[in-house]
Amino acid sequence: MGSSILTGKRAAAFQKADGEWIYVLFERGYESNVYPHQDNWSAVAFGNYADVMRRVFSHAASCEGGMLRSKTGSIKPENFIASWQRELAKPFTLADRRITLSSSRSMYAAVPESQFDAVRLSLIRSGFEMQAEKLAVGSLEVSLHADIELLLSIYGHRGPLSIWHILKEYDSGTVQIDVPVPSASKTAMDRMPKLRCHAIDNENRLVAIGSAAWRHAGWQYNAVGSFITEVAYPIEMEAPGFAKKAIPAFREALRSATPIPSATRITVTRSPEGEDPWRVRRADELAQKLGIVGDGDAAPDVFSFAFGDLLQREDTDELLYAVGGLSDAQTLWDVPREAAMPQPEFFAAESQMSLCLA
Repeated sequence: MGSSILTGKRAAAFQKADGEWIYVLFERGYESNVYPHQDNWSAVAFGNYADVMRRVFSHAASCEGGMLRSKTGSIKPENFIASWQRELAKPFTLADRRITLSSSRSMYAAVPESQFDAVRLSLIRSGFEMQAEKLAVGSLEVSLHADIELLLSIYGHRGPLSIWHILKEYDSGTVQIDVPVPSASKTAMDRMPKLRCHAIDNENRLVAIGSAAWRHAGWQYNAVGSFITEVAYPIEMEAPGFAKKAIPAFREALRSATPIPSATRITVTRSPEGEDPWRVRRADELAQKLGIVGDGDAAPDVFSFAFGDLLQREDTDELLYAVGGLSDAQTLWDVPREAAMPQPEFFAAESQMSLCLA
């Protein structure tokens, strides 16, 4: 599997009449498994500071697992976020320009026909009914600055299309300007939620953040990625500087997690309302492997077992994989509060430490 190789970043901005700054973020790069390697610029985010930072945090999550890298190697998500914050503090100018919105079969059109209904609905929901009707019968001429709210309804983070459909890197100016961005808070880490985590095996982690229930967070890089987008981003918007310290702290907590106590009970609900059929089949397969039902039989509506039951068998890896394939709605983890049990053989020696952040 290839990775996206990042070779450049650029932010452009202009100020609305009400004083709010609107940004367009551009990234340059190529795919590692596509030859010949050719750098290309693409607009990746459009909106105010919170909107574009939402996309930055999403891309930062891809850094953790190596799906987004630099030419020289891996990028730490916290460094990726900090580098974009520097770009946002000194963006290039984004001058006003006329933009023609029209629809065609091309995926590169301002409004591809395949997405027209979604665009029309988004315009109507945002109060642009007349413009939606005009677009339906022809084309629509708009101004980047004067019609910014209309454009955001289509190409902003809530819109159906990406900003690369209408803006290119060369649309930004050559002059950089100073734009105030939130200063790092000295008390940002006071917002760190309580973290509890245990190791399921060498790579997979069981995590509970704040008052949330225990959940199978997958491989460590997946758990970090989820933390970046679901926890670090919203707190960063309220307490700048949180991500830079919290992400490495969370990563270390996962790395040093102690194994799950063997007495931990896992309760499986076979088919919660709206559950994917393949996950229901996974629950059936798990019950069959555990001997709760016979081969080919459906699992009970609810069944449970001890985590330690999975560790005393030759097919431990298969059973752990099956449990990992269940959804959060299907699984309830009841972890005892006592100290972690002795470490099974398949855990690495360095996973003896634990970290709890309050």
